[in-house]
Amino acid sequence: MAAPDPESQVQFLFNVQRLLSDGSFVATYKYALLLSLADLAVERGDDTTEELPLDTRDLAEKFVGLYWRQVLPWVHGGRGAAGRLHQATGPAAAILNRIAAAHDRVEGSLTQLKRDRAAWDRLLREVGRIIEVMPLWKLQTVGRQKLAFLYPNAGKGGRIRLQGDAVYCFRRFRDLIGDMTETAWVRFVRRLPRNQVLIGEGPDLREFLFGSDRTALGAVRRVLRELDGSRCFYCAGSIRGEPVVDHFVPWARYPLDLGHNYVLADARCNGEKADRLAAFDHLDRWCERNARLEVGEALEARSIPHDAAITRRVAGWAYGQCETAKATVWQRGRDGLVGLDRRWRDVLARP
Repeated sequence: MAAPDPESQVQFLFNVQRLLSDGSFVATYKYALLLSLADLAVERGDDTTEELPLDTRDLAEKFVGLYWRQVLPWVHGGRGAAGRLHQATGPAAAILNRIAAAHDRVEGSLTQLKRDRAAWDRLLREVGRIIEVMPLWKLQTVGRQKLAFLYPNAGKGGRIRLQGDAVYCFRRFRDLIGDMTETAWVRFVRRLPRNQVLIGEGPDLREFLFGSDRTALGAVRRVLRELDGSRCFYCAGSIRGEPVVDHFVPWARYPLDLGHNYVLADARCNGEKADRLAAFDHLDRWCERNARLEVGEALEARSIPHDAAITRRVAGWAYGQCETAKATVWQRGRDGLVGLDRRWRDVLARP
């Protein structure tokens, strides 16, 4: 498939903006659907995808991931009441009720829930049915106008075919669309009258809704120490004190909390790399590390969420974005920025 022309790409962004600013929102489901479509385009598509078939189970998995931490009670700085944030103008959002019940049963462990195949499948079916009735066939409606720039508006059913141009634009502008959608989501939640007593004027609502879940990093740190020793992944020096668990593909680039995306680093290298992509030498070693069978086995044994294939595809997308933007990558040191080596595709394509 040929890439959409620049005018079509601008029109895509304009249409997304119309959905967010002019669409009718009675709950946060449409925001979750947009973010889910963007992430699935990154994880399952590429820049030549003609169309990407998806069903409500695919979307339900993303919805559960998005809402999992949001069903926790909101407590802001010790002020005001504590309670789950409302995410609908009317009665409590049904999807959140289902997820909250599952969250309580497994004491917040999404990994434990996924290991209970019957319970996990039941939750996805329940969430999927709600997605089919509520946001799936209403997302592209603005006023009385029905747009169809994401997928054909069949009006019913649990399957869609994300159009090739939409896959390309979601991948090309994932960061921008993610930021636009999260901003609109936060604004919707903050404006709900029933949330006013909970939220107050604090600035940390966005972090609560969309921040990284750090609860498993202690287990990840132990696994990485067993596999790689107590040396910094980037400089190979011995780590003094507590090592830092670093997102190799930075969280700011893509929220990828999967085991294969983690490396151990010392505080200095972690701070110097910050939110940058790592240079070719680091990428090469990271791919070699993740190709080792014992890495997946160790993550599985500790019940740490992992998926080597998705991690690799997301890395390919991130480095592709970097190449398109002619951006630099981090090699070493505070100002150690270099150009991206063209061999990065070959490394990620290795079996």
